[in-house]
Amino acid sequence: MYYPILSFVSKSFRSLLASPELYKERSLLNRTEGCLYVCLYLNPFESPSWFTLCLKPDQALSSETSNKKKSSGYVLATVSIPHPRLVQRSSLVAVGSNIYNIGRSISPYSSVSIFDCRSHTWREAPSLPVELVEVSAGVLDGKIYVAGSCKDGDSLNLKNTFEVFDTKTQVWDHVPIPYNETKHNIYSKSLCIDEKWYVGAKRKVVSYNPKKGIWDLVESEMCSYKSSYDYCEIENVLYSVEKTWRGTVFRWYDTELGRWRKLEGLVEQLPIILACPRLANFGGKMAVLWKENMTYSGSNKMLWCAVITLERRKKREIWGKVEWFDHVLTVPLTYVFENVLVATI
Repeated sequence: MYYPILSFVSKSFRSLLASPELYKERSLLNRTEGCLYVCLYLNPFESPSWFTLCLKPDQALSSETSNKKKSSGYVLATVSIPHPRLVQRSSLVAVGSNIYNIGRSISPYSSVSIFDCRSHTWREAPSLPVELVEVSAGVLDGKIYVAGSCKDGDSLNLKNTFEVFDTKTQVWDHVPIPYNETKHNIYSKSLCIDEKWYVGAKRKVVSYNPKKGIWDLVESEMCSYKSSYDYCEIENVLYSVEKTWRGTVFRWYDTELGRWRKLEGLVEQLPIILACPRLANFGGKMAVLWKENMTYSGSNKMLWCAVITLERRKKREIWGKVEWFDHVLTVPLTYVFENVLVATI
């Protein structure tokens, strides 16, 4: 929390705070923490901008709303990156203190780069063994699973493919997949729950069990996550958010019950409508980011963030309690919200 301030004290402090040895020691002492990173395109014709959630340097708490609600003290602070890379939402994943960019925003995708959240620098990683036209990536047990589609030989059709990257050995491995439809059924969304990898196509969802090396066709209520605005997995429970005629609704799903249920307790704690919400697993809590519906100061919008604790009171009930929510950043109307990720530092 105080590293940015300490870095201004002296050059030796700044050097120490950026040293790999300090972070190795933090890991050995079990003092690592989750840091929330947000990637935005403030201008669609420029490189992306990165921000990280942190407390205001002076810890100032001020009255900012008509009901005299105190500020949480949290803001999204700009991350200075020497050579920013083009990214897209479905190809960004966090593994430990690194954020992997699987391909760039120009198709076909093959290159892979790593953003080090400790030094805030980019470096290259081994490229994908195939050039992908569509990419959906996620993480399980330190391995990155990439579902996508590539050219089927010399034809104009596309076939599905599944590649796995071991972040420890830095080696790619191909996983044969029995569902090899053409471009009319390419993979679009993927997630991990219950130690299985679920991949959603336009017409179906298939699951992959890495321990057994088995693929299955999934037919359950869980498949409706594809129609949600966003989703994340927290402690083996899948959470989703969607807009209905009544407002924004949060739901949860686990494989034991096999049904989607409403997340209780949030109706009176958050605004009724959350525009373009994004979810992330923030150390076992749910981080939610959304934009204000109304414009701010004529040409800007306000970006809001909430942190929600989750409690399972009964087998069939999970309740959410808002720890805080606040305006964390003002962005131009032209901005594009790419992704929110949590790195361990």
